[in-house]
Amino acid sequence: MERRQVLLALLYVAALLPAALSQTVSSFASNELDALQSLWGAWNESTPNTNVNLAGWFSSPGRDFFPCNTNVERKWRGLTCLQHRLNDSTVINWIIGLTLSDASIVGILPLEIQKLSNLVTLTLTGNANLTGPLPPEIGSIPLNVLDLHDNGFNGTLPKEISRLSNLLIIDLSGNRFEGPFPTFFILSVRTALQVFKLARNLFEGDIPQNAFQNMTELLTMDLSRNKFTGPPPNLTFSKNLNNLNLSSNLFTGFSPLPLYFSSLLPSKLSVVDLSDLNIGGGVPDWHSLELPRLENLYLDSNNIAGVLDISAVVGSSFGRTLRVLSMKNNNITNVVYTNAFIDGAQPQIFLQGNPYCEGSTKEDDGKRCYCQQVCFLSPSSSGRKSDLRVIIISTSCSGVILALVVLIYSFVLHRNRMKMRSLYEKIEKSEVNAKRFEYNQLRVATCNFSPKMKLGTGAFGAVYKGILPNHTVVAVKQLFLKTKEACDDFVNEVLLITNLQHRNLVCLKGYSLRGKEMLLVYEYVENGDLEKLLFSAPGGSTPQALNWQARMNICMGVAQGLYYLHASSQSRIIHRDIKASNILLDQKLHPKIADFGLARPLQDECSHIVTDHRAGTLGYLAPEYLLFGQLSEKADVFSFGVLLLEIITGRKNRNPKIQDNEYLPIYACRLHGDGKLMDLLDRRLQLDSTNTTELKQVHRVLKAAILCAQMSPEQRPTMFRVLTMLAGDVDVEVPKTIDTISWSEFRSHQLSGSSSTATRSRSTMMYGDVTVELSSMKSILTNQILAEASC
Repeated sequence: MERRQVLLALLYVAALLPAALSQTVSSFASNELDALQSLWGAWNESTPNTNVNLAGWFSSPGRDFFPCNTNVERKWRGLTCLQHRLNDSTVINWIIGLTLSDASIVGILPLEIQKLSNLVTLTLTGNANLTGPLPPEIGSIPLNVLDLHDNGFNGTLPKEISRLSNLLIIDLSGNRFEGPFPTFFILSVRTALQVFKLARNLFEGDIPQNAFQNMTELLTMDLSRNKFTGPPPNLTFSKNLNNLNLSSNLFTGFSPLPLYFSSLLPSKLSVVDLSDLNIGGGVPDWHSLELPRLENLYLDSNNIAGVLDISAVVGSSFGRTLRVLSMKNNNITNVVYTNAFIDGAQPQIFLQGNPYCEGSTKEDDGKRCYCQQVCFLSPSSSGRKSDLRVIIISTSCSGVILALVVLIYSFVLHRNRMKMRSLYEKIEKSEVNAKRFEYNQLRVATCNFSPKMKLGTGAFGAVYKGILPNHTVVAVKQLFLKTKEACDDFVNEVLLITNLQHRNLVCLKGYSLRGKEMLLVYEYVENGDLEKLLFSAPGGSTPQALNWQARMNICMGVAQGLYYLHASSQSRIIHRDIKASNILLDQKLHPKIADFGLARPLQDECSHIVTDHRAGTLGYLAPEYLLFGQLSEKADVFSFGVLLLEIITGRKNRNPKIQDNEYLPIYACRLHGDGKLMDLLDRRLQLDSTNTTELKQVHRVLKAAILCAQMSPEQRPTMFRVLTMLAGDVDVEVPKTIDTISWSEFRSHQLSGSSSTATRSRSTMMYGDVTVELSSMKSILTNQILAEASC
């Protein structure tokens, strides 16, 4: 288990300790309640409109003060609680997240923040009047995320923050911090740090050349708009660095640029902003810039002079990947190009503010393209005459036809506007803080949804890579279906997961609605989905084998994300579509659960619900849900069990293209009964036969998978129990024969009564790549899932 998972693991184990068993309903550590009292006391008198900005926060000595008590109507804005129900009368609570964005907080951050001793996420952003220095006590909190951007904090950074050794993200941008570069923090940070942002502060002075030697996992760094001096930093240790912004500082030594790129930067960079650094010199030798993954390069306001050769840019090592080259406000006097480049086979090039762009651009193809980003070849004179004839003929059309077209268009436009207004109202009336993106902003970010930017296509939409104006890389999902059902799924996803924060859940950054276009904006996850990594590879080649540790980390991460949904979020959430293609992997193969369009909240007083509306993917659906509409957390546990088996075996739960291909959970049960459970292992796994710890771990995960994939929900463990099994905190015992309902009895008495319910579900569902009519589910279940097998 990696160090960054230690905190959550301790929380899971803590729930098993005898001391916890004696606690009462909704028990809290007194230090956490004291911390909330201190925060409320520091903010409530000066913060305007506290009933909105600090909704649900209040002071009371009674039991109703408990902010994570789900029976209390007043839910505290911004708090994320980790809860575990030990029995019918005992619930353990921890505060693990505090997120208050754009809450107009006025005051300081009191030192009592340290009493939130289980806090892993602290996000206070967009509060301009949240001022004062950071309390040194913040260094004693086991934070994974420290995001304080766009507040009014000031002073020097306390050296105690060097104790935050588990940080994944630190963003202190947009404050008034001052002093030298915080070397004490950087040199003490472990390799886990992925995002490091100090932009828009008052830091100054040189940065030591060895400052980033420990930041080997860094993905994003932003030091822009400070007063850093001296040579630019050496970032060769950060081999995975993707996004770099050093703009608007006082660095020296960038010229010649090719030397800086080759000697001080890693090769994986995708976005580089070196604007406003007074680099000077001539136009760079593009062929010497060896950055094969470069997509966006910003060199604005650098006093770069000379002639820009577009063919040299496009023909460079990064020419195929380059999307944006911005050289505004320099001294470019001329541009050399060919007609072929004007037609669109080139990146967007911005040259506004250069001498080249002075004067009229109307008749100049190059100036029009590079100074206004309107790229086309001027038509010939004969072409213009032809166009004129077309215009004359067009204007002679009947006014009646034109009026009819306008009337139909107006009706459709009005109907679409009313539909979009209804969706907006559902989102805006909710308590979630969902960011609304402009459609044109996302269209530009994805290069007009260019096929070159497409990351993948599913049954309900396509996902594109997008680069926002602030250089943030995102994933934009464009939904295909425009039905009411699709709109409901869209709103459902926005409302349910906008405020969820967990390292193993994909972060939804916002949404966009325009006409019939429905777009969702997610964080960008580099390695795509688990299904492609396990089962397919480009060109039909064999997928790259994942070693056991990588697979184990994926299993643990998905389990942690699911447990958070079931027990730790503000409302219990059932995902309903846990499968390999909905598990995304970042650069370090850490998993993130995605696609919450089918997710559904479960009220606290309900152990399960019964619904006529089934949704999900065949092969992963729990039998009680598929046949009778009985939905509970155990449905997700079943899907997770199937997923575990796929991860271990490296094969799909069932391949409909292969005749007599046995359903994976049934096959696993049969091998377990025969004492051959280890025969399930993916042949590509190279296990060390002398490593008894690893072998025991594999065997433990296999048995946990079988328990999760039992046909009876009562036989399946909770996700909390699953986590303790995977972590090795409890023994996993699977009897040779489980005492459960017989499949013969299940078929004869229950399956016969399910057909009427099934016909009220969606007409079709997806089983892998095959669409299956619901009328044929009975035979599918009988032949594949409910086979004569006893595990």
